[in-house]
Amino acid sequence: MPIPIRAVMVLAVVALGAVILYSATGQIGKTVAGFGTAISQAIDGFGNGPSAIPSAGPIAPAPSLDAPATAYTNQVTVDITGTVPLIVLGSDQYTISLFQQLQGQQPALIREQVAIPQTATFTIPGVKLIKGANVFSAAIVGPGGESPRSRPVTYVLDTTKPRLAILSPKSGARVNGSSVNVTGRTQARSEILALNATNHASTTATADSNGAFTIPVPIGLGANLITITATDPASNASSVSLTLTRGTGKLTMSLVASRYSFSAKSGATLRFTATLLNPDGKPIANQLVVFTISIAGIPADVKMAKTDSSGRAIVTESIGPGAANSGRNHTGPVIATADTPLGHVQKSIVITTAK
Repeated sequence: MPIPIRAVMVLAVVALGAVILYSATGQIGKTVAGFGTAISQAIDGFGNGPSAIPSAGPIAPAPSLDAPATAYTNQVTVDITGTVPLIVLGSDQYTISLFQQLQGQQPALIREQVAIPQTATFTIPGVKLIKGANVFSAAIVGPGGESPRSRPVTYVLDTTKPRLAILSPKSGARVNGSSVNVTGRTQARSEILALNATNHASTTATADSNGAFTIPVPIGLGANLITITATDPASNASSVSLTLTRGTGKLTMSLVASRYSFSAKSGATLRFTATLLNPDGKPIANQLVVFTISIAGIPADVKMAKTDSSGRAIVTESIGPGAANSGRNHTGPVIATADTPLGHVQKSIVITTAK
């Protein structure tokens, strides 16, 4: 039962007792009248309740903070900017409070009573950053209390230089062509700059989410000093230099014989060696080489051999006594050919027979 009704019932019981008590004295009229007045006042009091407390003022809408162009920075202080609601513009009854939240912590008040500007935009200068993520929010404080917080903005303080490793080519390598692809690994999403100090050429690339990158670099003949620089999202930079030599850029093959002349009367066993090199000057292994041997007076003989790990293919040709044409300066060519994925190459020499 509500308290006001219970109180009225109590007063009614008291009034009834008073009527019985004072009935013999003739005072009943005055007593009933008095209690009636008291009950009426009590009821009025319960009905009206406490008087209203006047409001201290409206609560302002939330301000807004400007997000940085990039969250990562290597600067230990930043200027926080934002805008205030037009309703508080230029007011001296409101101020701005700034909160900073670090990883694993609750937001902490770091600036308060920042004056409301005459224009909508405001700047809180020299806010100190802590290494790692710094999350900021702001509120408007006025006579009615604190506004809702702004949407947070994040700055990440990173002052560590990124690691940078060049995977290929190795410094000192011989390469061919007008450019070379340099591959490496660094911090994810770092900007890569390649600068060739020899021909002043430069190119740029961006490391992927795993930090891997490939960047083409124009090169000139001879030695090329190339510097690769990686700049991480916070503007920290690391550099590595390497020297590359541009070769002729041609597939080459050499052909030599164990003897270039022999006596037709005595005969001979000749050994022919072809050496196959790629455009970078490195041996080509497991490549088929065809030798066409045409000794004077002997039908042409075709032999084949594959190159070994050093790029050499070797065949032998045995010529019996008196088999070749005798006389002075009888010659015959020996031709070695190879068709490789890098192109066709051919080399020839001359073998001379004598008496």
